[in-house]
Amino acid sequence: MLLNLPPELIQLVLQHSTTPSFLQVELSCRALHEIASSSREVILHHLHETPGLKVDTRSLKTRQLFQLLMKRSFQQLYGAQFSAKCTTFCFEDFALDARASSLASHGDRDIALVLKDRQDVYVFQAKDGQLHLKTQLRSPQDQPGRIEVLKTAFDREGGVNVLHRLVPATDEDGVDATHPFVRHAIQSGPRVSVYMARHSLQTLNEPIRMCAFPDHAEYEPLALAAAGESTFAISWQHLRETDDYEVVLYNSPRQSNSNTPGVIDCNYNAITLIDGNRQRQSSDRYRQAGLSSPYDNGPAIDISFNDRSSQLLYYHRAQTLYGSFQRIQSINAHALLVQPTLYQNSCMVQFSDALSLLFSIAIPFFGTHATRNENNVEMCHWQYLAFGIATHRKENWTVACLLKSEAKCQAQNCGHVLNLDRGRRFSQWTIVARLWGFQNPTNSLGCKLAASDRGTRLAVANWNVIYVWALEPDALIEENANEFYPPSFRSASSGMIELRPIVLRIDAVCFKLCFTHQEDELIAITDRGVMYWDLGPLGKGQRITQRLTL
Repeated sequence: MLLNLPPELIQLVLQHSTTPSFLQVELSCRALHEIASSSREVILHHLHETPGLKVDTRSLKTRQLFQLLMKRSFQQLYGAQFSAKCTTFCFEDFALDARASSLASHGDRDIALVLKDRQDVYVFQAKDGQLHLKTQLRSPQDQPGRIEVLKTAFDREGGVNVLHRLVPATDEDGVDATHPFVRHAIQSGPRVSVYMARHSLQTLNEPIRMCAFPDHAEYEPLALAAAGESTFAISWQHLRETDDYEVVLYNSPRQSNSNTPGVIDCNYNAITLIDGNRQRQSSDRYRQAGLSSPYDNGPAIDISFNDRSSQLLYYHRAQTLYGSFQRIQSINAHALLVQPTLYQNSCMVQFSDALSLLFSIAIPFFGTHATRNENNVEMCHWQYLAFGIATHRKENWTVACLLKSEAKCQAQNCGHVLNLDRGRRFSQWTIVARLWGFQNPTNSLGCKLAASDRGTRLAVANWNVIYVWALEPDALIEENANEFYPPSFRSASSGMIELRPIVLRIDAVCFKLCFTHQEDELIAITDRGVMYWDLGPLGKGQRITQRLTL
């Protein structure tokens, strides 16, 4: 239909199209490509509408202008929802247990995959569009009873921590009764028992460190986080009494020899950080005083260590970001008489001239550090960029934004090492951009957030949809001082920069999400397998299913 029009009218239509639509049209056929790529006025118009640093276009040929437009469009992910390549990795005869599987948030982008009805854990590395098997973490062979893998977690010391449930056989005189799994189970009675094994990925011949949780035989582990071989935390909930839940910190292990070669038995000091019964009593006191309680979130369904393991972050049902945290750096090996203060993840931020909103703010994903001379004093200037969400208390609408915070210190007192975890300590935040497309989760799983290494991509998974925003963090953190974002990206009413995502409909439920070390590569653990998305410009919209063999 469009080709039936004169070239002049086609150029007019292209000029009044959005830039993503213009680029989709020019890719549709050779004739439209020739018209689009040779019209200097149309190309200049779309260049001015596309984020990028200003250049002197007068010396550039039309073809060069078009190439510049294409380069910038790739950076902004224009059309990537159509061209992105997705490879789904699954196993031939076994279903993936997405809840028990995990992603490494540091170092190599390793993935610990758990299969239903299998005792082993398979560790893969995501690289170059493929999953490469690194190792298979084997559970004891030929054990009486049934062993299930409940949770896995990577730590920052190159280890994989695996929580097992063992339903033991009752034969106490069998040949396998000396095995640590079975021995612990027999000692704790004929009940279902939970154990953890830590495997080192750095030294595969290193002994497996094992510990038992006899006091939690009737509890379900909702979440596991590990800082290293000497510290980890588990969120527990009673199998029948759902109001009975707690978060326990385990540290200062005492080792003992095991009868099994290659295994070290460990006993840890257990410190209860959160007690559901105490929280319920505190909530009652708040309600009696007519106040909203910070303890009404229920059990933590995900936990993570933060800021060199000096904090524990707690994620609750139907939340996108962590809802609360505790400082644990001063906790010693003795039982606590008073549990650490539970801080809410909330900060009042000016949203407009007439409105302030209470934001939940994620750990910053980008930061800058600069040293300048101010009045003959060397000063260091720190800036942090973070994702945040807020809901209007009365009107109940939700907004997602990018926020920045900053601090200064004398250079002689500065460590000059960027620590993004520490950036969340600041209480003063400024909105630098609004992220359109975000929606509050309507399921207990909540949303999953991921940022790329250089901060040029931000992704949020909401059930079966992934939203990806293209960012220029250096421009955003300086509040667009270099005019990287054109005026068309500013709201006519608020003047705020507004960014819109591409939308990936994955036809599966996303449980875990992260980027690889490549800015345009995204990994999602779903109920249908591991999805490896390539958002780069070379994709042709392929959807590939690849079977992994055991």
